[in-house]
Amino acid sequence: MSCHRFRPAVLLAVLASLGHAALAAAPLRCTPSDPHQVRLQISVTGVRSTAGRVTITIYPDDAAHFLDGKFKLARQSLPVGLPVTRACFAFAKPGYYAVALFHDRDDSGHFKTTALGIPAEGFGFSNNPTLYFGPPALSRVRVKARFGDNPIAIRMKHY
Repeated sequence: MSCHRFRPAVLLAVLASLGHAALAAAPLRCTPSDPHQVRLQISVTGVRSTAGRVTITIYPDDAAHFLDGKFKLARQSLPVGLPVTRACFAFAKPGYYAVALFHDRDDSGHFKTTALGIPAEGFGFSNNPTLYFGPPALSRVRVKARFGDNPIAIRMKHY
């Protein structure tokens, strides 16, 4: 067990919403030659197995709806790539975005927890915040994105 402290029920509810929410309209297709495109280049490390998929969700800069799947901007569920799983999300406007993800090891579309409510699958957020009492605030995970490529490296957390 890590030294991180959290409220299992709160984290479970948040991460479960990542897997259950309806899919939003797809973002633009990532086109490296387009200078008028904001590209979030996500790289995920720390995934412990090639089983299942990594589900990555992008949220707008809106604290009132952060981690509410109904307000997500985009989502991709990708096969695991080791040592790095990569994804690209493209948007028309620069600004602040937030990234949340989880490792859906059994490809069920649901985030799993133990009988005690402790996450049984890996998860992560942009800026790799330390978690103490539940999910991080938007202010800790928001990233500024400009036109062109915006690399975002996320290390999968495990409990």
